Amino acid sequence: MRSRSLIFSALLAAAACKSDPKPTVVHIGQDLDRTGSIATPSWSDSIRVAANNMNQALKQSGHGHVRFEIVEGNSGNAPDQARASALELVKKEGAKAIITDSSQDDIAVNMLAYENDPTHDLGVPVVCMACTSPQIDDPAATDANPVKQAALRNEKGWNFRTTLSDAYQARVVSRVLLGRGKHGDVNGDGKFKLDIYASDDPYGRGFSNTLKGLVEAEHPGAIVEQVFHDVKANPAQYDFTADVKKLVDSKGGQADAVVEISFPKFLVGFMKSWQSENTKVALLHTHNFRAARLIEQLGVTLEGEQGTSQAVLGEGPSAAAFTEDLMSATAQPPAFRDAPAYDAAMSLMLATLQAARSAKLEDPNAVSGAQVRDAMRKINDPHGAAVTAGVTGLAEAIKLIYADKAIDYRGASGPCDFDAHGDVVTRLARFHVQGGKFVDQEKYDCTAGLDCPPMVPHAER
Repeated sequence: MRSRSLIFSALLAAAACKSDPKPTVVHIGQDLDRTGSIATPSWSDSIRVAANNMNQALKQSGHGHVRFEIVEGNSGNAPDQARASALELVKKEGAKAIITDSSQDDIAVNMLAYENDPTHDLGVPVVCMACTSPQIDDPAATDANPVKQAALRNEKGWNFRTTLSDAYQARVVSRVLLGRGKHGDVNGDGKFKLDIYASDDPYGRGFSNTLKGLVEAEHPGAIVEQVFHDVKANPAQYDFTADVKKLVDSKGGQADAVVEISFPKFLVGFMKSWQSENTKVALLHTHNFRAARLIEQLGVTLEGEQGTSQAVLGEGPSAAAFTEDLMSATAQPPAFRDAPAYDAAMSLMLATLQAARSAKLEDPNAVSGAQVRDAMRKINDPHGAAVTAGVTGLAEAIKLIYADKAIDYRGASGPCDFDAHGDVVTRLARFHVQGGKFVDQEKYDCTAGLDCPPMVPHAER
């Protein structure tokens, strides 16, 4: 009797297995730096948290036959490597979309769509979670290379980003600089002189040129000099001392301030040389300085350093849900760029579901890249129901999508409303290093206008 019972149970299990539909697995490609100058493991952790949230929400909402998986590549923060990785993720791994990182990688990947080579055309949306160059997604961008110009202008609409353009940060930096002393003149020599130290790549040049233009427009008599460093140089062998001397001993007179725009990989050596110079010139950092590796390697010597960056988190339930889930998965709080990484993955997954529903397709893998691209703005319908990050909020979003109702996804990093050019507008922060941590001193709300006015603290509202 026992053996017959076991056989019967096995037959029932086999029948159940046959009746259960095979899960539909949708791949999202992650083309992030794992070995280069901006390698940050927490970005991948945040993307995995997004996929886990989505898969739990699909089960909770009755659509567990669909699941998302992240397939990983390595951009190396090297344009050629990023291109090759993106092609492999789409052509071999079947990724329905790509998440990428730096400005130079994003531009290189997007150029594939304009090269008139069918083997290079990805045909899927690309969401950049760390690129900030003002040239990206600028319909007026110009370049001697027509392919690069078309990519910068985002002429086919494939490119999106979940981080704020430096066109906004440059305005806040300019305002901070010109608010010091007498319209920027701190040393009392009757003129405002700014030196900018930047990486020689699309990010560094784009941010630096925008800041230079804003300062000169606001203060026509200002003297702005730029010093660029080679992004392909070996940081261990590079002569940062020579660069620091150019900034400190400038022919145009002593600078009132220096702004650095570079990558963590280079900033360790730069800061050591800057500190050894023992200059009294004020140094203002930008967002890439906000990296844990700098504090780990330079320790207390960074105490009091100040800068500006995109905000680490948005506000409200989405930020809280993401923080809790990331802490549960990694035991670490969100670091810089973690929230935009999460939102990049979440936007693509929601858009894939939205595209499938709009096309009346049961299998999300049946949607085209163009359909996912066109659905990216449908998940941010200003007239739709507000939905948040985290399993509970996403389960509600899925129910609404399958009920053919509009949604407005509120991200962990802030509003994820893609404009006509593919960009989002969120918040900035002014930070300093205090007690071995990056602490926000002030926040600026760029959703309120291009000048990003300061936000009033909650206690004062």
